[in-house]
Amino acid sequence: MDIEDYKNSCDDGDVFSCGLLGSMYQWGDGVGHDALKAVEFYEKGCSGGSGYSCLMLGGMYGEGLGVLPNTSKALKFLDMACELKMDAGCVKSEQLKD
Repeated sequence: MDIEDYKNSCDDGDVFSCGLLGSMYQWGDGVGHDALKAVEFYEKGCSGGSGYSCLMLGGMYGEGLGVLPNTSKALKFLDMACELKMDAGCVKSEQLKD
């Protein structure tokens, strides 16, 4: 699959593709590094129920990557990741609260 296939799949509700695109843009893997696009795709994935996307989005808000740092948003997304059975979301949420 190429980047357009992943974008089409994400638009069609495939949250795995949304998370993959977020990672690709966050790390510049096969595409140009673009933190804003990473946030956009992670948001799509998270709203569709992807714990991975919620986890990554929480990290971006926590560290201010592509967005202004926002602890309350970071906690919101990390807690969502935790609820979606991403243990790392639970751990990172607790760390951020300390």
